[in-house]
Amino acid sequence: MSAIRLPDTTLLQDWLDDAAVEYYICGQCDGLHLRMLQGTQGVIDSRLFLEDYGLLLTTELELRPAAVLQVSADLGRLNMDYPTLKIFLDVVDEALPQLVMAAVCHCAAGISREQFAQFLGTSLEESGRLAASCQQLDYIYSGAEPGGAMLH
Repeated sequence: MSAIRLPDTTLLQDWLDDAAVEYYICGQCDGLHLRMLQGTQGVIDSRLFLEDYGLLLTTELELRPAAVLQVSADLGRLNMDYPTLKIFLDVVDEALPQLVMAAVCHCAAGISREQFAQFLGTSLEESGRLAASCQQLDYIYSGAEPGGAMLH
């Protein structure tokens, strides 16, 4: 078992490389963008952030505007079905609505390579399952809303 270490960006990059998880740095944010879920329909981005309290893994799905009320009504069930994720809606006027999934690993006291791998694997698997479920429920924006124009 690896020693408990305080994570920094370099260590996280080494551990992502060891786990064969592809990532990139965009220059626009402090996150490590994970490619694993980005090929999934509806996924806008999936990023790993190093915060003061630990690690934050977020994945955003682009939703159909017409599905916002359905998703809002379904949030309680989704949060219960995916207990390792915090799931919420992000609705702003300038963009399509998003379903945001977040997983947190409190590791300010340190984390081992194995703990990181467990956190990352579990969080990405749950996020992928939730994205597939949202696709099946027809919540995901596919490029064209029935009826033509977007809201506003």
